[in-house]
Amino acid sequence: MVSNSVRKRFVAIIALVAFLLPAQGLAQEGFTAREVEARVVEIQSTQELEGGVRQHVFTAKDTYGESFLVDTTDSFVSGVGFILRPGDLVNLRLIDVEGGVEVYLDDVHRQTGVWWIIGFFAAVTLLVGLLRGLLSLVGLLVTIAVLIGGLFPAILAGTEPVLATVIASAVILAVNMHLSHGLKRQTFFAFLSTLGGLGLVLVFTKGFLALARLSGLASEEGALLFWELDPVHVPVGILAAGIILGAGGVLDDIAITQSEIVSELLLANPHVTRKELFQKAMRIGRHHIASAVNTLILVYAGAALPAFLLFMNQFGGYQEFLQNEIVAEELVRTLAGTCALVLLVPLSTWFATLNPRVVDKTTLHT
Repeated sequence: MVSNSVRKRFVAIIALVAFLLPAQGLAQEGFTAREVEARVVEIQSTQELEGGVRQHVFTAKDTYGESFLVDTTDSFVSGVGFILRPGDLVNLRLIDVEGGVEVYLDDVHRQTGVWWIIGFFAAVTLLVGLLRGLLSLVGLLVTIAVLIGGLFPAILAGTEPVLATVIASAVILAVNMHLSHGLKRQTFFAFLSTLGGLGLVLVFTKGFLALARLSGLASEEGALLFWELDPVHVPVGILAAGIILGAGGVLDDIAITQSEIVSELLLANPHVTRKELFQKAMRIGRHHIASAVNTLILVYAGAALPAFLLFMNQFGGYQEFLQNEIVAEELVRTLAGTCALVLLVPLSTWFATLNPRVVDKTTLHT
């Protein structure tokens, strides 16, 4: 028997798919839909509900001068957390029904605000980071290019998601690490350790997904992808690829930090042995492990906070809470990446001690 939560999720997915289908897909006898861009002319009324949610009644005009009266109470965005103002650009969903047209607020245009945020981020990075900040921004552009121009199209074209993600992550790390930290032996060894870290993430992800018996269909997005793409590699492959991609972004930090620690210790004492250097760097690395574990837990918990609160409120007990697949997905996502990062600390430290300037015991005794 299908549980109420599964049934509700299925109904929600069906409704979302019906709403997101293009207008030609909705064309039926007496029922068609289209989307128009319009500008808010007048806010007739605004009602603020609990939690800062607002419901608006406003008039808007499209580029042809046609006016529309919109009540967000009946729209897909029934309650919005932002304030609509005259002059705002909005997308309206027009549904032609027998006897007239129903108008719904689809979304608000936010490109201008997003570009201001991007500009502020770039300015702060350049002012504080100077040359390193500039190189990091170049690396960010490379990352975006690899994701949008390589990884995403490859997965959509049918490439195995996990394989494509591992390759894309390796390319991103190779370019960014050497771009940000210089073309030197120290950076190369750190990069080699990140490749080992990617392998660890892959192993833990595959194993944890199997142990937790996850389907990858817990979220509406996963279900929609399952319907839209070839299901041979979806949805578990997409879930695994997302875990690997998310963890890969932190590998750079761990590897470079341990590499710099080894370099500084070696500068302080050029006669330290490889074993002593490893032990000293690991003492610092263990502190890094503690902070990295907490950081990842908080990052993933913050990203999944609405889902956690929803299911905690629904189920109450921790056993029922962990039983839910969405919660289990986030748990696996966090622990698979964290296990790999913890093991990357000794791995990257060992690679860093391969520096030819490090002496061994036989050299010291002679």
